[in-house]
Amino acid sequence: MPSCRACVLTCMDFRIQAGVANWLQQKGLAGKYDYLSLPGASRNFLSEGKINLVEDSYRLHHIMEVYLIHHEDCGAYNLGHLPVEEQLARQRQDMETAARILKERHPELKVCLAFLYLDGRMVELA
Repeated sequence: MPSCRACVLTCMDFRIQAGVANWLQQKGLAGKYDYLSLPGASRNFLSEGKINLVEDSYRLHHIMEVYLIHHEDCGAYNLGHLPVEEQLARQRQDMETAARILKERHPELKVCLAFLYLDGRMVELA
């Protein structure tokens, strides 16, 4: 029986799904992660108390890693008018808050932050 290694939280935006899947496959995670998709990823994860979704993944599937993935031109943040580096800075704040909360609850979890540019480049932030 395959084991689940990670929980991946991304934005629901259709434009990023292929890029996220390719990146996860390159990391050797294909078929080894629970996938959560919310508008704005960490933004809704924090504002709507969706942390229990990751808690379920941890409890039920014994994950060791969490990936928080945001992207350029995210409509949930409505920052398209800003330069991409400013978009990243604002989104990174929410990712870091979510990571801190997850690490407080489960210090043994590895939390990875990543940002996907719409040209397909993925940048790991932590």
